[in-house]
Amino acid sequence: MSVEPRHMAPLRRNLSFLRRWLQNPRAVGALVPSGRSLASAMAAEIDLDAAGVVVELGGGTGNVTAALLDAGIAARDIAVVERDPTLAKMIAARFPEVRVLQGDAADLRRLLRKAGIGPVKAVVSGLPLLSIPDRICLRIIAEAIEALNRNGVFVQFTYGPASPISRRILARLGLEALRASWVVDNFPPASVWRYRTAAKQEDRRSA
Repeated sequence: MSVEPRHMAPLRRNLSFLRRWLQNPRAVGALVPSGRSLASAMAAEIDLDAAGVVVELGGGTGNVTAALLDAGIAARDIAVVERDPTLAKMIAARFPEVRVLQGDAADLRRLLRKAGIGPVKAVVSGLPLLSIPDRICLRIIAEAIEALNRNGVFVQFTYGPASPISRRILARLGLEALRASWVVDNFPPASVWRYRTAAKQEDRRSA
C-alpha cells in the first residue's frame, strides 16, 4: 500500500503539476497527470513474477508509482527517475520507501549504477517523447533498453494511437513495438505501448 501524507492531497499535487507545466510545457508534456486507469494499464504490462527492479521514468506526481505499488510490486523494487527537483521531492514525500533518483533519464545507467540499483526487469515511462528532440529521445530509449535484463520490457504511454517512438529509432535499436491497450477513460484518451528488442522477443518465444 502507498503512504500519502495528508498535506499531499491530490488537488495540491495536480496544481503543482500544472505549475510545472506552465513553467516548461515541453518538459512536462501534459496539462494533468496520468489518470488511475492509464497508470493501472501500464502496471499491468509488468511480469510480477520476474526478478528485478521496475524503473519509472518521469514520475510526475506519482500516479504510476501508486499503480505499481497497488499491482503488488514492493516499494524496494521500484526506482523513480524524475528530473524536476520539485516533483522528485513530491514523490519522495508521498512514497518514502520508494527510491527516487533526481536526474535525467538520458543518463539512466549512470544514475542506476550510482544508486546501486539493478537488475532491471521493466522500465515504465511517462516522458513526453513526442516533444523531445529525436537525438535525445534516441539516447533515452537506448539507455532504457541497455539497462533492461534479458527478458525486460519498456512500457510507454502516449496520447494518440501511433507509437511515440519513431520508426527510425525502432529500426536503429532493433525494437519491436506493440500497442498493448487503449485507455479511453483517461483524459485525454491514451494508448500504452510495449517495446522489446527482437532478440528478447525470440528468447521469450523459445522459453
